[in-house]
Amino acid sequence: MLPQRKRKASFSTKLPSAKSLPSLWPPTAPSTSPRLVRNQAGPGQTPPQQPFVPFPPLLSSSIYRISADGAPEELWSSREELVYALGLASDGRLLAGTGNSGALLAVDGHGVFAHLAKSGSAQITGIARNPSGKVFLCTANPGKVLSVGPEYEPEGTFESRSFDAQLFSQWGRLEWWSPPPAASVKSSVKSNEPRLEFFVRSGNTEDPGGEWSRWYGPYTKSGSAMEAPSARFVQWKAVIYDGRPGDGIDWVSLAYLPRNVAPIIDGIALQDPGVRAQSQVGMSGQPVTVMLKMPPSPSISGVVITQSNTPPRFEQPPQGTLQKGYQSVVWTVHDENDDELRYSVYFRGENEHEWKLFKENLEQKFYSWDTTTLPDGAYYLKIVATDAVSNPPALALKTERESERFEVDNTAPVVKIMGTISDSPMPNGKLTTVQFTAQDAGSSIERAQYSVDGGDWILVAPTSRISDSPEERYEISLSGLGPGEHTISVRAYDRFENGGSAKTIVTVPAAKP
Repeated sequence: MLPQRKRKASFSTKLPSAKSLPSLWPPTAPSTSPRLVRNQAGPGQTPPQQPFVPFPPLLSSSIYRISADGAPEELWSSREELVYALGLASDGRLLAGTGNSGALLAVDGHGVFAHLAKSGSAQITGIARNPSGKVFLCTANPGKVLSVGPEYEPEGTFESRSFDAQLFSQWGRLEWWSPPPAASVKSSVKSNEPRLEFFVRSGNTEDPGGEWSRWYGPYTKSGSAMEAPSARFVQWKAVIYDGRPGDGIDWVSLAYLPRNVAPIIDGIALQDPGVRAQSQVGMSGQPVTVMLKMPPSPSISGVVITQSNTPPRFEQPPQGTLQKGYQSVVWTVHDENDDELRYSVYFRGENEHEWKLFKENLEQKFYSWDTTTLPDGAYYLKIVATDAVSNPPALALKTERESERFEVDNTAPVVKIMGTISDSPMPNGKLTTVQFTAQDAGSSIERAQYSVDGGDWILVAPTSRISDSPEERYEISLSGLGPGEHTISVRAYDRFENGGSAKTIVTVPAAKP
């Protein structure tokens, strides 16, 4: 991973300065408003009231505001939290009591909200406000009655939820942005008193515990370098002093550099002989396409990092076509750092010890070659993957994996006609029998056929009934051949579609008067 190519974990939330502020909620992305179909009412006609749009199926909970004419407007939605109660704060903002973390939210609308407090119970089931502006909360699991505000505490603390970098990472700089205070507030704040302090700690378990590091800080300037030790998880804490209405934090960003790990080749799939893998772009003509075999899917417990600054790369799958003499290999690979990879393909014969380079610096995860450049025999492939494109030479890593054994055979079978017999009497004439053999030096015979006088090719079974040997014997019985000369052609193929042929001339004598 290039040191210059850092990643950032961004957190966006409105953070008021309340003493009982909870750990960070993941920001809810603003969702699109419910789609309403425009009514096509004629002039002077009153359009019928539109039905309420149902909640999006992927959301756990949503809050809608219904206008006077019945149109719905989505104010807030979440896939994680359920709303159990609604109320109004003294400043007119909408309050929402949620579960199952017992958080009190202040909803400004259109996805903008603030976490006011955590109740310490699983659900906030009721919200009420008295004339002085104090808000009372009723909770469940366990049941409590709590009061909130409206006055602000002089000091408030907010702890984020632990962030998972997915890999052991080095932490960079901590940045945040807070709205500037109003002029009246600014004049009353002492110049030598910090209004905001940040602390950071890290660990290798999702839930912070005794095995985590201590809190490092305080950091009072945005852009400060974090001192927390390298780990997989990180958490920050903000402390606001002399808080007043309008104070808060809009977003926090943590820069981090995941440790570079070697790519993993998940599987290698050798294609059937005579299949060529090509990129789908730029293919000429209309060759016969075939379905390529893919390596089995790996069992990976990790997940893809979504906080990367680089968008995911899309690679179009190769197209398989039939082309005699070609051999193809397809492989699958993944890299935990999402690095750009390059591949090299090596080969060696079955009785050889050193690998020879076929092709290097490949960007695609497949390779095809003309096997006529290799002698017949058994071979192995080795795929090497490297992340050198995305890393300095000292940090680049590579991995390799060998394929299963495969064979190259470009020699056609040898077909020999052993003899013909055409004097066996039949009720409707003579019976002609042709015997031939097919022999291949590299592989078994796949099939054999015969043709009479240039007619259609007819499949013939070997005398053993199963084509599974490098040498097979065949016997053809022909009846009903008319008097005169006839050409009997035979051919045989091995499993690499190499074909050999032979022919013989059979003369059927005319019937005696």
